[in-house]
Amino acid sequence: MVAKKKTRQKKKSVKKTPAKPKKQTKPTSKKIEFDKAWTNYTAALDMWKESLAQWQKATNDTLMTYHVACQKAIESDSKLLKKVSASWEQTWEDIGPKYIEQQNNLIENIFKETNIDSVKKFNDQWKKFLNTSGDDSIKAYQEAIRQFNETWKSGQV
Repeated sequence: MVAKKKTRQKKKSVKKTPAKPKKQTKPTSKKIEFDKAWTNYTAALDMWKESLAQWQKATNDTLMTYHVACQKAIESDSKLLKKVSASWEQTWEDIGPKYIEQQNNLIENIFKETNIDSVKKFNDQWKKFLNTSGDDSIKAYQEAIRQFNETWKSGQV
């Protein structure tokens, strides 16, 4: 008798292929450009807010020292009060309107290009600031900055 040779059948091995990773889309160049612009914009806003805070502090310090100088002048000599007032008026004429007009034109032109409604509210408050004087002017300026900050914060949500 002849013994039959057993043949082994090879089991087919089933290879498990790992799940294909989802394609990660590369950011488009427009997205990259926007991200860069947004980063620069927020950095500029931060610098601007810091500068405005310094300007507000300088303005408050100036107004307080002006008040003290006026009080001291009243106590000693009315001619000194005229001198203090004249100095204030001259300084304001030298820097105030020119600076504010420059800022107003710059802001207005930028906002006209972007045509953002929420920013128009800021413009309205800024114009109130430009068209008022004394305490009303400062209140209008503060309101303009407050509205700008609210608009800016709401845009980041």
